[in-house]
Parts: sequence; C-alpha cells; structure tokens
Amino acid sequence: MEATITYRPDAQKTPGLFDRILTREVLLDICQHVTGQSRFRVVKDRSTYNRGRLLLVEYEGMLNYVSLSEASINGRNSSLQSVPTAINMFYADQRLNKRLCYYFIPHIGNAFTDYHLFVYRLLMTAGVDFLNIGNYYQQSILPYRTIDDLIIDRRENQTSNSSNNSSYVSKTSDKIQIYAKTYGASKYESTLLAVAISHIADRPIDLFNICEQDLTRLPQASMNTIENLGNISMHYTSLFLDKREYLQQTDRTELRSASYLYNLFNRLGSKKCALCGCEIPEIIQGAHIWGVAQISRTSNLDDDTRFNHAVSGHNGLWLCQNHHKLFDSNIIMLDNDGFVRIKDSLVTDNVAFIRNTTFKPSLDFRVMSDEFKGYLARRNETVDLIHSQRLAV
Repeated sequence: MEATITYRPDAQKTPGLFDRILTREVLLDICQHVTGQSRFRVVKDRSTYNRGRLLLVEYEGMLNYVSLSEASINGRNSSLQSVPTAINMFYADQRLNKRLCYYFIPHIGNAFTDYHLFVYRLLMTAGVDFLNIGNYYQQSILPYRTIDDLIIDRRENQTSNSSNNSSYVSKTSDKIQIYAKTYGASKYESTLLAVAISHIADRPIDLFNICEQDLTRLPQASMNTIENLGNISMHYTSLFLDKREYLQQTDRTELRSASYLYNLFNRLGSKKCALCGCEIPEIIQGAHIWGVAQISRTSNLDDDTRFNHAVSGHNGLWLCQNHHKLFDSNIIMLDNDGFVRIKDSLVTDNVAFIRNTTFKPSLDFRVMSDEFKGYLARRNETVDLIHSQRLAV
C-alpha cells in the first residue's frame, strides 16, 4: 500500500516555494519516517497557499500533519510562526485517526539555541512528534512533565535573554495563569504555551489575553483550539478594560488587575520574593508600594491618573505571603533608600523571627528605579520610620 502525500506548492508571498523545498529525496525521507515504507504518490493542492508549512501524509487510515522547519533559521521566531498554525488546523480537523509531526528540512542557521530548545520541548509536550531531530541534534530533548518544570525552564530562558519576555506562566494554589501577548510573533508563542500547558495541567488554567489595543486578542483559530482543549478559561484584559472595571467599582480601594501583574512580570521577571528569595509561585504575590487605598484617597488626582498609578509595574514588588502581610501591616518597612526596617515596638522573639526569615537587608539595585523611589516616598509619608530600626542580618 502506498502513502498519499498532499501539499500546497505556493507560499503566501512565494509561488512554487514548496515545489522547490520538497524534493523527491525529502518526500521519500518523510514517507519513510511516517509510514516505515517508501511507496508514495503526490497530490498538489493549488486551491490556496500553504498555511502552517504543512504537508499531509495519509497511510492505512491515519492522517499525518507534517509541519516543516524553515530553510533559513535567522531568529527565535523561525520555529514559532508556522507550527501554531499547523496545530490550529490539526485541532480543527474532526477526524480521530490523526497525528501532528515536525520535520527538519535541510537548513542553514542555528536551529538549537536555548530558546529553540524551549520551543521544541513545548511542542513535544503538546503532542508533536519530531520525525528527524536526531539527524541534527544529538542530545536528548524531552517533553515537560510538570508545570513546575516548565515554569523554571521558562524563567531561566527569560533571564538569559530579555527579548524572550513576551509571555509569562505562573500559578496559585488553585489555578495556573498564562499572561499571553496577542500581537505580532508573541501570539504564536501564546498559542503554543496554552496547548502545551493544557496537556500537563494539574489544575484549571486562566489565560489572560494581554491586549495593547482594545480589540486585540488571539486569532480566532487559536481561540477555537484553546476552547477545544477544555481546561482553559479565556480572559481579555487591557489597560482600557481594567480601567473601565476599576471605575465601575463603588469601592476603589482594591484592585484586581491582570494588567498590574503582567506589568510586574515585565519589569521584575518571574515571581521571587524580594526579601527572602522564595520562588514558590503559589505563595508569591504582587505587593503595591503606594497602596491602592492611599491612591484612591489622594484628592488631587483624577480617576485616570489614579488607575495608572495603581497598575504601574514600578509600583510594586514580588513578596511572599509572610513578607506581604508584614509589609502591609508596616511591621517591616522600606526606607526611601530601599533598606528594610523593623518596627521598634516588636517583642524580641518576633524581631528574631523576622531577622531569621528576611535574608536581604535592602532591595536589589535594579528594583530602585526613579519611579519606584517616587512610589516609596509617597508611601512613607504615612509610615512611622522614626520608630524603627534597620534590619541587621
């Protein structure tokens, strides 16, 4: 029995591109990897251009979607822009006997940077089979098994390359959160993160579309795929949408804003307590410096300005639950130079506890932006720093 290989010859901007890429040698190699045999016939579909850099291999009742690598890999987006499209087409196909594969065509450029390896692990986690990766990369690449592994790898990848900070993954005790950018190349990464995380999630997932234009969201095909996964709730947020919700509140002394948390991620990176270094995401919270209640009581500010201060990424720190409570209660304070201070009236045992659990006597230099110092000064207008002592560790 022979396989049927179907592809669309034209790229969106390059007629006949896939006729040139898919030589007989390449088609034979794909056929052998997919079916274990060498007999195939080719069908060319000229009805539209090739989306997802795809070809289809039908054999013994199985439909194999094969997404092809770029021939010239020039940057991090070379492994993203086509595969999520292929994933969306795969999920839109109602047939049961199907699988999704990835094939490296002969290429130039480095297809195995740290970021590419992260992407490949995401693809494997999402159920994509790599047909010939061993021809180009000899080390083992494995799918993620837990959300914690994925979060750690994502954090390390973002730390080593600040240009990879378009989306963030975190979790609380009852939810996993994906803060997903929806424009440009970021939308491809957001789609891939959602599909991969869906496969290993141990709790419900909230996906926040971080919109920079009021009507921007993930492409409809990606939204359909995410809805089909069944364990992801979609939320749409932007400064405009969060502001509207804030202004509709009777009590404006509290703010629950995905935009605020995204802005903290964007400025500070992944969750890590600024005072003890704890990185357990379930207990790390975004702590306002100039509090929302203080902002709301400032009479010389209009509503728009109040909101902008409340969601600023410079107006906050990541703190663990313990340090957040201590900070909100002004049991521990931060002076205008970023040094930790302890309230004088504490009993000795409580001072000892704080000293034993607070490993950083001052904030890191990178936190102390001019905007942050401004918020700290506004907070300290109402804090009794005189009756306090600097933390000694």
